Amino acid sequence: MTVSSGKRATVGIVDFSVGNIGNVRRALAKLGIVHETLKSPDGIGRLNPSLLLLPGVGAFPPAMERLASSGWKDALAGWAGSGRPLLGICLGMQLLCASSSEDGSTKGLGLIGGDVIKLSGVKKVPHMGWNSVEPSGGGFPGNCLASSGQNFYFVHSFAVSGSPHCAAKTEVDGVWFDSALRCGNVAGFQFHPERSGPEGVSFLGQAISYMAEEYPAGRSGRC
Repeated sequence: MTVSSGKRATVGIVDFSVGNIGNVRRALAKLGIVHETLKSPDGIGRLNPSLLLLPGVGAFPPAMERLASSGWKDALAGWAGSGRPLLGICLGMQLLCASSSEDGSTKGLGLIGGDVIKLSGVKKVPHMGWNSVEPSGGGFPGNCLASSGQNFYFVHSFAVSGSPHCAAKTEVDGVWFDSALRCGNVAGFQFHPERSGPEGVSFLGQAISYMAEEYPAGRSGRC
């Protein structure tokens, strides 16, 4: 895959002190995409990004607590509600969903329908390493996942299964889970495109470009 229009996007990386932002920054730098790490929602107005990217690694409950205490919970809800594009990666995708059963029950941002549950019926948890992604419901985004069997890198113990907004699925030990979600201008990946080699980085660029162009400022994007 190649990256063409991704360079036109400006990405604001949501930094709420959860996860490794370094890999995301390096991937965006390789793509030539203008980006900035935003430590608080105040940076949105200054940067005026065309897309917000929510990365994350770790446990769901403390991550949601951190989003709330830092002001990002309300800011992300307002951003998505205005029709602007929001993209989550790994835990960031899970946080977009309705709830998680990790360490009890915790409400998520509720921007995409689906609940996060622990992977069960698999030989080893966490699910770690390379695995294939199969398009579902028309693929995501545009033609970026138009073909089956693309491989990406995963590291997770919890996953979404059966979301009405599933855009791609992945199988491990006979168990299927949703590896990509999309609800209009809000989307996410359970896998790490930024850690999936050149093709993964290229895919991330295409996804950012597509979302930024499909949902510019002022256009309603909710599904």
